[in-house]
Amino acid sequence: MRAPVDHDPFLAGFIGFARAEAGRDPAMADAMADLVDALGRCRPLEAGPRPTYPVVDEHLGSCLAAAVGAPGELLRLVADRVGWAIPYPEHIGEPDMDHMRANYAYAPIVGTSPISSGDLEEPSPLYASDDVFAGAVVQGPGVTYPSHVHKATEAFWVAAGTADWQMGDAWTSRGPGATIFHPTGTRHATVTTDEPQLTLFAWTSDADCVPVIIRF
Repeated sequence: MRAPVDHDPFLAGFIGFARAEAGRDPAMADAMADLVDALGRCRPLEAGPRPTYPVVDEHLGSCLAAAVGAPGELLRLVADRVGWAIPYPEHIGEPDMDHMRANYAYAPIVGTSPISSGDLEEPSPLYASDDVFAGAVVQGPGVTYPSHVHKATEAFWVAAGTADWQMGDAWTSRGPGATIFHPTGTRHATVTTDEPQLTLFAWTSDADCVPVIIRF
C-alpha cells in the first residue's frame, strides 16, 4: 500500500525539501525530481530490527540536538524508529577500514535493503522504494571514510558537525547547512577531525550499486 504522503510528516517534509533544493541548485534539479517522484510512490514497511552501535549511542543524541535546517528536522522525525548498519564487511581485517567501521554507521530510511553489514541483524528501511536509497549517517571524530566511487548520483546534507570532504581532486571543509552533491562516478571521501558529523543522504540513481574503495 502506498504511504499517505500528505499525512506522513517525514515524506511530506522530504518532498518539500527536495523541491526546494531543485530550485536552489540547477545542477541538482534532475536528481531532486527523481527523489520527489520516488518519495511520492513510497510505501511504509513493517517495523524490523533496530540494531545500534557504540558510535550511534555516543554521538547521535548530541548531533540531533545541534542539527540545523530541514535535514535536522527530518532526521529528528525518524531517529527513534531507524536501525543502524555498518558497511564494508568485505574489508574486515584492513586496519584503516576496521577503524572506520568501528566509528561509522548509517541508517536506511528509504530503500529496498541496506548494504550488507555482515551482522546477524540488519535494519530494514522505514519506507520501500526500488528507485532511491536515502538515510542518515553518523561519522565519529577522527574518522576517514576513504576515497571511493559508485554509480549512484548522491546528495549529502550536513545536519551537524564539520568535516573535510573530497570531490575529485578538491577538498573543502563542510559544516552544518552544507549540501554536497556527487554526480555518478565522482571520486569522494569524508574525514572528520575533532567532532562527529550527522548527515542526511539520498542516492537518486542506481540505488542498489556497490561503492568501490580507491587505494591510490
